[in-house]
Amino acid sequence: MQHDRIGELDGLRAIALLTVVIWHYFGTPDGPQRWPWELLHVGRFGVDLFFILSGYLITDILLRHRAAKRYYSAFYGRRAFRIWPLYYLMCGCAAIGWYFSLSPHLFDTRGVPGWLYLFGLQNFGMAKAQTDGAYWLAVTWSLAIEEQFYLLFPLLVRNIPSERLFAILLVPILICPIGRLIDSTLPDAYGWYVLPQFRIDSLAIGALIAWWRLYRKPDAEISGRVAAILKWSSVSLPLLWLFGWKRWSVAFSHTQVEIFFGSLLFVVLENRGSAKLAILRSSVANFFARTSYAAYLTHHVIVYLLFAVLHEPRTVTNLAGILLTFAALALTFGLCALSYRYFERPLLDFAHRRFSFG
Repeated sequence: MQHDRIGELDGLRAIALLTVVIWHYFGTPDGPQRWPWELLHVGRFGVDLFFILSGYLITDILLRHRAAKRYYSAFYGRRAFRIWPLYYLMCGCAAIGWYFSLSPHLFDTRGVPGWLYLFGLQNFGMAKAQTDGAYWLAVTWSLAIEEQFYLLFPLLVRNIPSERLFAILLVPILICPIGRLIDSTLPDAYGWYVLPQFRIDSLAIGALIAWWRLYRKPDAEISGRVAAILKWSSVSLPLLWLFGWKRWSVAFSHTQVEIFFGSLLFVVLENRGSAKLAILRSSVANFFARTSYAAYLTHHVIVYLLFAVLHEPRTVTNLAGILLTFAALALTFGLCALSYRYFERPLLDFAHRRFSFG
């Protein structure tokens, strides 16, 4: 079964990517005591938008093909060719760094066993060691959460009646915020951020939107209510800056952001094709969407290596640091565009030909 590609989702994916990249490139270099950190720390919530989009797209695919003969082989085959080649290329580079004892800052796992990265379990190692692990693979905790979601969720979609699936999706949406609230009282600096029991509510929100759009008729009243939620949740966003990056605030900040992004996705889908959303369908948005996976995996490494090769301190408080950071930004997306054209896209095309739902 084929369905139209939704161009507006490119724009949302571009927003998710750029908020994360700008946060890492311009917000983090000089530490939490400087104003760029205070201004841009909300960029970390781009991961929540990635999760919601992933939950929506994956669930839409699974629900549309839940009766397909090649349901499992097509889904897992396509996901493997999308995720694994670039990911394991990064892991291979990390293994070389470990073996030859290269840059400790890049490759030291800081207590996270290297084999966990091979099986997509590094987020549990990070939570246990209370560290982000090897800097080279630091961002892959979010990929691990998605892989854990992909592993189990297709089984539910295939075997659970669709009406019951709705209730099941509500469980993490209700439980995860409570978990974050409880964890905020504990001396835990990483688990709340990298463990699935605290983060899969974002994926479930996206999945619930996909379920609703497939099994419920368009309803003007519901659409109006969601639009109102989007309006009022956007008004509350300044609270993210007011409370800053404080451990106690995460009990509600991620829920607040998920309400905003979830209602945003719903409204965008309800108004797809609208002239007001043209920017989300633009060629610029499409470019950042295509390069989003490679850019997310590699951007922090590219900027680190550029500064290291030129023997410059990582900062955005002087002109040289700002210029180098913009150069790293251009280099990142240039390399990732080449990666998509000559490496990722051919593999994706092959996977879609080889693994058909039938």
